[in-house]
Amino acid sequence: MISWDLSVLHHINREWTHPLLDWLMPAVSAVNVWLPLMGLALLLVLRHNGRRGVRLILCVAMALGISDGLISKNLKHAIGRVRPRDAISGVMIRDLGSASPEFLRLFKPPVQHLSKPRGDTRGSSFPSSHTMNMFALATVIALTHRRWGLIMFVIATLVAYSRLYVGAHWPSDIPPSIGMGILVGWVVTRLITRFTRKWL
Repeated sequence: MISWDLSVLHHINREWTHPLLDWLMPAVSAVNVWLPLMGLALLLVLRHNGRRGVRLILCVAMALGISDGLISKNLKHAIGRVRPRDAISGVMIRDLGSASPEFLRLFKPPVQHLSKPRGDTRGSSFPSSHTMNMFALATVIALTHRRWGLIMFVIATLVAYSRLYVGAHWPSDIPPSIGMGILVGWVVTRLITRFTRKWL
């Protein structure tokens, strides 16, 4: 833990707040609630882009698989950095209310409470999987559909910020996670585009 980590986290998590953000930031962070919309987007990509859509989906699937299942998972295990909400007291933990199915959580009032240290010596704060995955996704889309890519980078930035707002990550977790996500998205897209050009 470094001093500016605490300072920046305190500002974002405790001072730069608003009732609207108390709902929006947990909503942005809750990936599962957006699965129906993601499924619809997938169908639209396949319908309107044909073979290019197949290549895009292949790039996305491989980039997310490498980012989340390979790099992020192994780094979390190797580094074991404790999340701020588990490491120190006074972090505001924010989330959406419970509901089933998951997307109904968007219509529930947000919940929040102050953290209490649990004495954990290992955790999964670094890297931020949410941030890595979203920037990998945004990079893939930007390299294939520039306008949509710009929108995705805005969304990815919101996701990264939301992880600080809800108390899930230290500020120093975010820049390396962004860099790794962009690198994974770029490498995967270039390789798949090169090797599938003859067939797609």
